[in-house]
Amino acid sequence: MATLLDDGSWEIQGRRISFPVRISEASVACATYLVRADRARRLVDGTGLELVSVAGRTPLFLVFVDYKVNDLGDYDEVGVALLARHRGRTGPYIHQLPVTQTFTMEAGRALWGLPKWLSRTELDISGGHADCHLAEDDRHVLSASLSTLPGRLPGTVPGTLTALAPQGDQVLVSGVRMRARGVRLGFGAARVVLGSGHPMADELRSIGLPRRPVVTTIVDHVAFDMDPATPVPR
Repeated sequence: MATLLDDGSWEIQGRRISFPVRISEASVACATYLVRADRARRLVDGTGLELVSVAGRTPLFLVFVDYKVNDLGDYDEVGVALLARHRGRTGPYIHQLPVTQTFTMEAGRALWGLPKWLSRTELDISGGHADCHLAEDDRHVLSASLSTLPGRLPGTVPGTLTALAPQGDQVLVSGVRMRARGVRLGFGAARVVLGSGHPMADELRSIGLPRRPVVTTIVDHVAFDMDPATPVPR
């Protein structure tokens, strides 16, 4: 059970977590798609969020993360996110977030309102390739294979984003400051096979996930700090 302490930190499974929560080392792979906004809009119905779209298409991010050194432990994560806005803020609305450990599941739900659920994930991110098999219990959710062009962008790439998480009659807004090193890019180089009979797979199928993404990204080394969530009325 997660408990909010008087000083603003949290106690989860006997461990104390303070802000900012620091992720010191992770590898990330991402496939970015453009999906039909009219189909994806039902995923934000009733949340107070509005999808960001151009010419009837909105970005959808299928993200794979291998967390190695961080305040929440060593675990793997798969995410489905859509670009959304709320009261002048624009950022990813993380709609699905299966993870492989109970500690980060409890922490993510309590600290930031993230929709984490427990999964069985086989994830390998190495160089310009990433492979993932995601399942819940005995149900196949998806299998994915991503690749990029040879070579990496030089230096360290900084960045910030604002994560949006609907919760009841409010939206939790969380700031994230990132540093990425070893960034690799590809174009359309991904293959995703969806399972059947699982809500996450059926949802991706129902909104018409394209066969190919617009861009693939693999990052060798990612570090980021995540601030506490700020509740904003819908």
